[in-house]
Amino acid sequence: MHFSLRWLGNAGFEFKLGTQTLLIDPFFTRPQLLNAYFGQVSLDIRAIDEHLQGCDHILISHTHFDHFMDVPQVAHKSGAVVYGSANTCALARAQGIPEKKIRMIRSGDKVSLGEISIEILPAAHPWLPGYGRGKLNGRVTAPMRLRDYRMDECFSFLIAYQSKRLLVWSSTKTRDAVAGDLVICRAVSSQSWYERMMAAAQPSIVIPSHWDDMFQPLSKPVQPFLATPRLAWPPLGRINLGEFERKVLKAWPHCRVMVPERFKRYAINL
Repeated sequence: MHFSLRWLGNAGFEFKLGTQTLLIDPFFTRPQLLNAYFGQVSLDIRAIDEHLQGCDHILISHTHFDHFMDVPQVAHKSGAVVYGSANTCALARAQGIPEKKIRMIRSGDKVSLGEISIEILPAAHPWLPGYGRGKLNGRVTAPMRLRDYRMDECFSFLIAYQSKRLLVWSSTKTRDAVAGDLVICRAVSSQSWYERMMAAAQPSIVIPSHWDDMFQPLSKPVQPFLATPRLAWPPLGRINLGEFERKVLKAWPHCRVMVPERFKRYAINL
């Protein structure tokens, strides 16, 4: 099976599958850290225009700013259909996306797009300071601050195409993990997490996600984001992709680890 992909930075990916293009969590704007938490932010329209190459469908894992913030502009520019939770749909409507271009999804749903089938899987997301949680109720307006992007649900996606399975694993847990020929997942610290994840997925290719600094401007080289604090010295450090590769291969030596360059297109053969 042949297709192409691009890593868009953060948790954003583009898949070109036959005649259709899918985006997952596209995020091109890079707000400054202090503005992100204490001020108001605006979209980087120039970055979106420069790096968006069109799409037909946009899948949203959850509605935190670094997954949804740019989506209305991407949808307006491309005419794509947006798929996501109730909060995703409410925020999309509030920012002018037509109702016919919005699809609400729930865990367990299956979306059919011709040759492409997408299964919606539940995903766990940890509590993070400064990130909103909970259902959006009442009149929803376009968010101005990053904490206004509240998460109600979180999803992973199992994309089936030409007998192959592409697993975009958004969860910090391995519960409900399934088989995937290609797996995209977070870089975590626990070796046992990789043991469970790889045993369930048994992939041919593994790609790290959500590992770069989301506050680093696109004009600067990619820099790993801060890793989860640990009970060791120093307690804080940055995500180590070499360690990610070592742990994946220790858990599942039958795969190869691929770290795409941001925005570069790769032809994949599974």
